[in-house]
Amino acid sequence: MSLRDVYETGFDEDDGQSINATECPECTGRLQTDGGETTCSECGLVASEYRIDHAATPRSYEGQRDQRERTGSPITPARHDRGLSSEIGYGTDGHGKHLSAKKRQHLNRLRREHNRARWSSKKERNLAFACMDIARLTSALDLPYSVRERASQFYRDASERDLIQGRSIEAIVAACVYASCRCGGYTRTIEELTEHVKCDQQAMTNSYQVLNRELGVEALVMTPKSLLPRIASLVGVPDDVQHRALDLAAFATECGIANGRKPSGVAGACLYLAGQEYEVSLTQKAVADAAGTSPVTLRKRCTELRDAL
Repeated sequence: MSLRDVYETGFDEDDGQSINATECPECTGRLQTDGGETTCSECGLVASEYRIDHAATPRSYEGQRDQRERTGSPITPARHDRGLSSEIGYGTDGHGKHLSAKKRQHLNRLRREHNRARWSSKKERNLAFACMDIARLTSALDLPYSVRERASQFYRDASERDLIQGRSIEAIVAACVYASCRCGGYTRTIEELTEHVKCDQQAMTNSYQVLNRELGVEALVMTPKSLLPRIASLVGVPDDVQHRALDLAAFATECGIANGRKPSGVAGACLYLAGQEYEVSLTQKAVADAAGTSPVTLRKRCTELRDAL
């Protein structure tokens, strides 16, 4: 027997319900409607589904004035105009119909004047190029959109304080992306960023130091435990070795071995010792290269960790 034979279907715009029944036909539980879907609170049976939710309206919170307007997507600092600009299409109109030759010529002239009036100053034009470069760099490094927005905001703050003058835009962009990664806890090194930009590593390092000093970047402290997943992925070790290395990294932090030492060296030592415990063939050269340190430093950290254990 179908549900249509049991319930009288309909839709009430006041409460969003699509059926009039209140009990489940399977377990006599209570029916509840959320987002146009009526389900049982006991067994989870979907009694009715209505894909168009007419009752959905924007919420207004306490302490805020009532704003229920639907004005499109929110503004974002990842674009130079914060996502409020208009774009003129090519070839077809809004309904997908092809335009005539005279209309296309008219739109080409409008598009040309629109591009000329898009930037009111050279500073705004550089901001647009920087936002596009930040989008390219975050996409190449497979970083989330939050990193892109934070990096764009760092560049805006640097531009307002005139930190761009006398420095390369590519170096400032790379420094903003690196600062955004440090604030978000993403373990990307300066060497990885310099592979995708047209500036050298020293220029990027100097730019990051300027941002850190002038803007007060709230970068998270790198720990051996946060760097271990990246090193383990580069070396290619089993999961049990990585879990044991994480325990060793936590032990190194608690006993004070990681204090005053490069976190990547301690993380590499933890991974190397964990591989020896599980009899996984790892060379010191491979682990040191993945950690961005030298085999000599790796052996020193391994000796200190063995003595502490």
